[in-house]
Amino acid sequence: MKSFTLGETSSSSSPYNSSSTTRLCSYHVFLSFRGEDTRKGFTDHLCASLERKGITTFRDDKDLVRGQVISKKLINAIQDSMFAITILSQDYASSTWCLDELQMIMECSNNNLQGLEVFPVFYGVDPSDVRHQRGSYEDAFRKHQERFGQHSDKVERWRDALTQVASYSGWDSKDQHEALLVESIAQHIHRKLVPKLPSCTENLVGISSKVEKVRNLIGMRLNGVRFIGIWGMGGIGKTTIARAVYEAIQGEFQLTCFLANVKETSETNGLVQIQRQLLSHVGISRNDFHNLYDGKRTIQNSLCRKKVLLVLDDVNEVNQLENLAEKQDWFGPGSRIIITTRDKHLLVAHGVHKIYEVGILFQNEALHLFCLNAFKRDQPQEGYFDLSKEVVEYTSGLPLALEVLGSHLYGRNVDVWHSAIKKLKKIPHPRIQDKLKISYESLDTMEKDIFLDIAFYFKGMKRDEVMDILESCGYCPQIGIEILIERSLITLDSVNNKLGMHDLLQEMGRDIVFQESPNDPSRRSRLWSKEDIDHVLTRNKGTEAINSIGMKLLQPYEAHWSTEAFFKTSQLKFLSLNEMHLPLGLSCLPCSLKVLHWRGCPLKTLPLTTQLDEVVDIKLSHSKIQQLWLGIKFIEKLKYLNLAFSKNLKRLPDFSGVPNLEKLILKGCESLTEVHPSLVHHKKVVLMNLEDCKSLKSLPGKLEMSSLKKLNLSGCYEFKFLPEFGESMENLSLLALQGTAITKLPSSLGCLVGLTDFNLKDCKSLLCLPDTIHGLNSLIILNISGCSKLCRLPDGLKEIKCLKELHANDTAIDELPSSLFYLDSLEVLSFAGSKGPLNKSMNWFVPFNWMFGGQPAPTGFRFPTSVWNLPSLRCINLSYCNLSEESIPEYFRHLSSLTSLDLTGNNFVIIPSSISKLPRLKFLTLNKCQKLELLPEIPSSMIQLNASNCDSMETTKFNPAELCSLLASPIQRFIADEFLKSFMKSLQIVRCGCRLVCKQDIVDWNKVMSQFNES
Repeated sequence: MKSFTLGETSSSSSPYNSSSTTRLCSYHVFLSFRGEDTRKGFTDHLCASLERKGITTFRDDKDLVRGQVISKKLINAIQDSMFAITILSQDYASSTWCLDELQMIMECSNNNLQGLEVFPVFYGVDPSDVRHQRGSYEDAFRKHQERFGQHSDKVERWRDALTQVASYSGWDSKDQHEALLVESIAQHIHRKLVPKLPSCTENLVGISSKVEKVRNLIGMRLNGVRFIGIWGMGGIGKTTIARAVYEAIQGEFQLTCFLANVKETSETNGLVQIQRQLLSHVGISRNDFHNLYDGKRTIQNSLCRKKVLLVLDDVNEVNQLENLAEKQDWFGPGSRIIITTRDKHLLVAHGVHKIYEVGILFQNEALHLFCLNAFKRDQPQEGYFDLSKEVVEYTSGLPLALEVLGSHLYGRNVDVWHSAIKKLKKIPHPRIQDKLKISYESLDTMEKDIFLDIAFYFKGMKRDEVMDILESCGYCPQIGIEILIERSLITLDSVNNKLGMHDLLQEMGRDIVFQESPNDPSRRSRLWSKEDIDHVLTRNKGTEAINSIGMKLLQPYEAHWSTEAFFKTSQLKFLSLNEMHLPLGLSCLPCSLKVLHWRGCPLKTLPLTTQLDEVVDIKLSHSKIQQLWLGIKFIEKLKYLNLAFSKNLKRLPDFSGVPNLEKLILKGCESLTEVHPSLVHHKKVVLMNLEDCKSLKSLPGKLEMSSLKKLNLSGCYEFKFLPEFGESMENLSLLALQGTAITKLPSSLGCLVGLTDFNLKDCKSLLCLPDTIHGLNSLIILNISGCSKLCRLPDGLKEIKCLKELHANDTAIDELPSSLFYLDSLEVLSFAGSKGPLNKSMNWFVPFNWMFGGQPAPTGFRFPTSVWNLPSLRCINLSYCNLSEESIPEYFRHLSSLTSLDLTGNNFVIIPSSISKLPRLKFLTLNKCQKLELLPEIPSSMIQLNASNCDSMETTKFNPAELCSLLASPIQRFIADEFLKSFMKSLQIVRCGCRLVCKQDIVDWNKVMSQFNES
């Protein structure tokens, strides 16, 4: 009957009288049924479905011995249940036992303190027959009356109970097939049950947001089959998240299974056993197969029509997925398969596109989780706060480490904490190490070496640079680094392309190397601690086993190493030191070196006997180097040379023997006076940074560097002559000459067809730009601000169709060429500080009334009327340009894309009304317009007006409710109190971040606020 479907209620009082607090119950559901009618059919199926969803169900024919009178244990079972399901079948009313159960159920339902919720199932009976005791129920009560008397109170209570339960919303078996009816009941009970149970995430820190993100990926409303991956490093909380999601949504599925530790179980018992385990969990007994093929076929045939929720936890091989959940068609519509793994590629290879990467905990979450384990409370105990922060910092937000170390330190005194933390920094906790090492152990030999090299030396370096170094070592870094990222062993910053690694994984790598030879550091492959390095090199105990030495010190250190300290380290590939002083000197470096990093290197030149045939990367920043080497050295593999801030460096060596050099960084080499001629003809250099080489005056000869992309000479204050560019310079994209002393640019500038960013800022001696600038047809940004002697822009500017930004602040330009207005892509135009008088040749810009009406043309910089031909222009800066209201023509309103206009420091008395007609203007700045008295109506698109120090302004014409921000201080001659009061009222209406700032500068702020509050 439709009137008894779920979601509808009868005209009687509400059937649910639940208490305000959740009771602690022994059972989720109490089943009341007539055994002879439904025990071996409907009731069995319903009970099994409930239990598959984790719903604890009481059946009195199973747990209690039936007597003549309802027992105390049965009464307790009813009272200790959250829900009761009464299966009202044909002969239900014939059983006094069932009627006694029902009476007790209804009494508990009517008791507000117990709050039992009751759901009837009308199984083969009409609800109205139950309500009015008709049909088989009428026959049953006729017999009860004969037995107990016509006016028996017991019989009347039974009648009342049946009448009441029949009025409750429930299920009618005639409305749907039995299998669907069973699933519908089980799902509804689960949905009702979940809010009443303690949250599965209640005591889990930082998990709620992660669970919500996974649930969004799951997409419960979608009917198709979906695979979802949860990916992250060991101990990050993948299983915890999967379990929380599983418990939250399992009631929405017909069959559910959480297969934990797939990797471990498959290694121990094999995949066939896991296949059997899966089928057993979902209640399927057909699991007598003995091979994977039969198991796959059984899983598919058994589940292909069922809505299944399956979690495969800690998967590490593709074949595990192939044999447990190979394809979507193995499962029925609406099914969801959740896979947790440390290996992202495993998910990608299996076609899993919805992948959630689990991140570390935030610092506050990490401290909270640690405290729950270390103190059994949310905050550290008194005297333990700094120690707790130290441990949390050590764990870098890894949940496993926080739980393990918290439990390890629980109940211990401060002295023990100090000792334990000191020990941790030397010997990692074994439980944490074992968990993290699982991913490392799955790598092959080459991948392990790459991981250890990154852990020791390359963390924080750019990926491309690291790949070049590793490739020179004979590795295959492209695939190796990719696998390490997929296994969550390293990370790649997508913004700066730098490699990263969790601190505990780095510590694990160091411990792996330490275990190679715990007692003799000279037999380890890598050395990193000051004590071990000193021990080996001071005693000249280097061996062939050592391939890497790296030491980072916070303070300068004087090391009394042997002059031949590196003589025996014939396999040394990586040497990374900083701030090391060697009073005994150094006679040699191993020729096997691939990387030489030595910040603050005390040597004046590299040892004469050193043959760096294998070196790829040399970084000697802040060194004492005066000359890197004498004559020609053949270092064919060298790609990166960084001598930044080596203030004693006077000249560069001959680079003829370094044919593969790609990056040369000489920033801050203040004594460098000349560059070797071999450099300007180099064919592989991509980056040449000579910024702040204050003694450098020129570059030798014509630039023919065909691979060069970035040339930075900014801050070379003595640099006067820029050489000609060859036709091969087409790859140069950045040319920075900021602050140089150049007076002119070479005519061959047009050869730089790939130039996108040209910075000439503060070239105060530059007189003009060459006409050949039109050849820069890729130019996007041109900055000539501060070129105080530059008085014109060349006509060839109109050919640069890609130009988006022109910065020309504080120049001597007093005439804008008409070619400017052919730049349809121009977005930013800035002429701040341009005050010169207009030339007579600008008469074509002058409006009609100025030319023929007898009015003199205004002085100062003026924008021409044809500016409306710039359709992309969104930002104009005309601050301090000596503008008056006549300077901006009416055609200004045609700048349809303009969003920001800066008119700071000009001579307006009023602002031209054309501003109010700019359709997209959002930001208007009028600071220090000291003559300004009146504003026009502000465009409706405006969200911020800056008008500080406009001393003459008295009133303003605009609707404050349309303005999100007013920056106006001090408001002198004062904006009327009534206006300000009206404006502040509007702030409450707009509700979009409105604010009135600089209140300290507003006259009598307290008075204004009091008026506002009174309103």
